[in-house]
Amino acid sequence: MNSDTISAIMEYSNSYASKLFKRFLDNVSSSSEELQYFQRIKDLLPNVEESFQEFSNFLPQMNNEPLAYSLFQPGSISDVFINCHTSQMNHWAHSNEFFEIIYVDHGNIIDWIDGIEVHLLAGELCIHNPNALHKIEKFHEGEDLVINILLPREIFKRSFYSLLINEELNKFFNSYLASSDTNPNYMAFHDTTHRVDTIMELLVEEFLRGEAASRFVMESTLVVLFGELMRNYHSSPFIEDLIAFITDHMTDVNMELAAAHFGYHKNYFPTVVKAQTGRTFLELVTDIRLQKACSLLLLTTDPIEEISAAIGYKSTASFYSKFYARYKMTPKEYRKQH
Repeated sequence: MNSDTISAIMEYSNSYASKLFKRFLDNVSSSSEELQYFQRIKDLLPNVEESFQEFSNFLPQMNNEPLAYSLFQPGSISDVFINCHTSQMNHWAHSNEFFEIIYVDHGNIIDWIDGIEVHLLAGELCIHNPNALHKIEKFHEGEDLVINILLPREIFKRSFYSLLINEELNKFFNSYLASSDTNPNYMAFHDTTHRVDTIMELLVEEFLRGEAASRFVMESTLVVLFGELMRNYHSSPFIEDLIAFITDHMTDVNMELAAAHFGYHKNYFPTVVKAQTGRTFLELVTDIRLQKACSLLLLTTDPIEEISAAIGYKSTASFYSKFYARYKMTPKEYRKQH
């Protein structure tokens, strides 16, 4: 990342913290949730009004608080928030309501997630799921530069779902969800290509520009970023083959058919699947079908009845029931909302 971009994002990070502190002092919030957030700080730190340093140090400790309301305000140009990590944030274990990408522009850090230490070098990154308890264990200001990219859940899903129309990428995403040897709260990418740094720089520059089309440009750039990361991802051969088989036979797949394909007795095959993936065969099939349904709802105008049949549900009512249980809304509502 070039020096001008780095200087600009560091300046933005400092100014954002100052503006948030001023809103706190003036008791001005963008929402009732943020007002509650400010009140919690006042209750826990009675003298915080006198200390910007104390306020800054306290922010990372706010576990499961509505920080999202401070970052993603209604009417903002972008639904993505980007800033630089600072030493003030070190060692405070916290969790968020949104996805977070930790990207090391230069240096060598340790990202601690749910008790697991992930070493990240320059050009490498780690994606945290919402509610993952995390902190930066090793970071030296002036030597290390870490960019934090914060994504609301819906932005992350839209960026991924636009890729899932491609069957290979669909298999990738589901194999990550199914993998039993991957911690469910993070995904680390090592040995990345130089293209990742170029994409990250474009993302930061667009965030700083903040122009009318920034929302579209940034979401499109995220699609490019995830696509580049996926090129170098590999899961276990069994999981890859199982996901491929379910995806290719989505309309008529069942336990007996899959067991015969992989050479197992139908009564033993569920044990193999559970041991390899940590999930049941039916859970995998349902997840893959619903992921496909979401991508079709977002990227096509196909009638819901056709989508239901295309992913293997003989009854549209059954599809509606499964979809509502997962997303707490109907397929029609999901398509309209997104």
